[in-house]
Amino acid sequence: MSFKKASEIRIRRIDGFFPVDDFLGGLNAGSSYIIFGDAAALAMYSYMISATRLGSVLYINSTDYYSERNLIDQEIIGSVSKTLGLDVKSVLDEIYEVSAYSPERLLLAVKTHVKQGFTLYVLHGLHSFIDKREISDEAYSRVFKTAVFSNSPFLSITKGEKEPVATDLMISSANYVIGLFSEKKGILINFLKPFRFQKIYGWEEMGRLTKPFRERYEEYLSFLEKEVKPLLRGETKEAFEELKKIWSSEMASMSSLMTVQVSDAMTFIAVIRLMQELEKLKREIENNKK
Repeated sequence: MSFKKASEIRIRRIDGFFPVDDFLGGLNAGSSYIIFGDAAALAMYSYMISATRLGSVLYINSTDYYSERNLIDQEIIGSVSKTLGLDVKSVLDEIYEVSAYSPERLLLAVKTHVKQGFTLYVLHGLHSFIDKREISDEAYSRVFKTAVFSNSPFLSITKGEKEPVATDLMISSANYVIGLFSEKKGILINFLKPFRFQKIYGWEEMGRLTKPFRERYEEYLSFLEKEVKPLLRGETKEAFEELKKIWSSEMASMSSLMTVQVSDAMTFIAVIRLMQELEKLKREIENNKK
């Protein structure tokens, strides 16, 4: 993996395609962010994935192995990557992970692996070793300073309900402190710093980040019609026309599948119909043998 020199990095901001960006305008170069709450990890994944389009991301997983571990959710990474039209493998290749399971290992990991040249610096689990205040503060400060010298954002994720689980030093040095919480109506955004402000984004508003399934299906079908169908010949073209009828009749089924890309849902439905035809053919063969 190759890294750019700090002097070569000119990151202005990293968009996360998350509602909090309406107020942040993305993660700004050289700024520090503390995000807490049960929905904080969703924002973290969003920013990390977006940052890989610009360069490499340093992800520090500060986690207590014996009590509460932070685990990377590859399903979320895959889904968000596909939504943004990014190759999942390419995204993962740009995320450099360092895990630490004790306060001492965290500080050692920071001293060893935190270097200039990353597009985004992430410390996941700010709360994990908060009882070891001096070590936690030193680890945080080292990452923050390196991010500033790299002219890159520094994002920290921690627990918390009304307030983040963090030390006074962390809170005072952070440019932004934001709570993100899942609500029945949607996502509650609670800004604590640099200003105090609250807003709930409804789930229907969250949906504005991606197009409705039917619209995406029609666009993809149009693409197949223009780019793929002309290349088909004979019975293959007839099969395509038959698939179009099947997809059209199974619109509700496809839209309810937990898939991000329209093509995944269409392939799934096509395979089911193929299996149906195979089973039908097997029964006919068995009946002819009798």
